[in-house]
Amino acid sequence: MDDQDVNNMKIIKFKQTHDGFFMDSSAYPNYLNKVKDKIPEEALQFMSASWHYDHNDPRCPHDSKIDSLIIRENLIGDFRVTNIEMLLLGGYDNRFSLSYSNAHSYSIKKNKCEWPKEDYSHGDWLIDEIILLNDNLLMHEIIFTDAVIKIKATDIIYKIL
Repeated sequence: MDDQDVNNMKIIKFKQTHDGFFMDSSAYPNYLNKVKDKIPEEALQFMSASWHYDHNDPRCPHDSKIDSLIIRENLIGDFRVTNIEMLLLGGYDNRFSLSYSNAHSYSIKKNKCEWPKEDYSHGDWLIDEIILLNDNLLMHEIIFTDAVIKIKATDIIYKIL
């Protein structure tokens, strides 16, 4: 992961250090308090959950690995919509999913794994941030050890499987 990947977050502070990573989500609750009235209920539940950034809680996505990433286009009336579902293996051998409704855009930047040598995964989930954009869409940025995923959508739903 290069420094450019870890400096895009707006509220949460995250940077790579010589002995690991520095993460500070302490400003996030104040941010959520300012925008909560404009955020869909399902997304707000995930964003404001006390366990979201608590690495000791099995519901926290930290250390999760991608099991599958599914992109679907469906015909709704005269228009097609894109929905994304990410199934994850949690850091505590648990499973959960994140579903993104009406994805307006998404990007995946995958880097070569440095260790272990034969691993070609996205790596472990390090940190994420969901912000409300000026167009009232949600931007979810997830930083993995070997990838960065950004999804801009109308709603985000977290489910324990």
